[in-house]
Amino acid sequence: MEDQEQIQSELAAYMRTNDRNWARLMWAGKRLFERSIQQAMNASGIGTFKLSYIPFLASISLKSITNRELAQRAKVPKQAMSRTVKELEEQGLIWTEKNQKDGRSVKISLTMEGQKHLLAIKREQHRLMDEYKRIVGVEHFDIAVDVLRQIIAYHESLDQATDDE
Repeated sequence: MEDQEQIQSELAAYMRTNDRNWARLMWAGKRLFERSIQQAMNASGIGTFKLSYIPFLASISLKSITNRELAQRAKVPKQAMSRTVKELEEQGLIWTEKNQKDGRSVKISLTMEGQKHLLAIKREQHRLMDEYKRIVGVEHFDIAVDVLRQIIAYHESLDQATDDE
């Protein structure tokens, strides 16, 4: 077992670089981004909205999608997806119907209210992206997006390797 002095020394070294800590920056960025989305939703008259719904709404195309496809796109387990789909349907943001090709699954579509919610989210996302580009410049913003996409692709490849085993 490591001694207390060694643990505290190592933690102090990490804390000195906290302003460049990747995980901390990602969490802070996500939290602040979500706060902006929530404020925009409130200002648009939509009112209280669970931010956890965003990946689901954003993953449903204007055409319908199966529950399995939605779970994959939203990157959530099917069990969690099923519960959220039920909540979204109860709130009138989506509607479901039995899949004609495969009776074991359902097709999920956005209602007009769901489309309004998604449009409010997309508008705020674009407003924020334009603001970020103004702050750091288009080139730096594009580089940041490319880096994030590569990191996400790396983690998705790890998930895929695990799924294939």
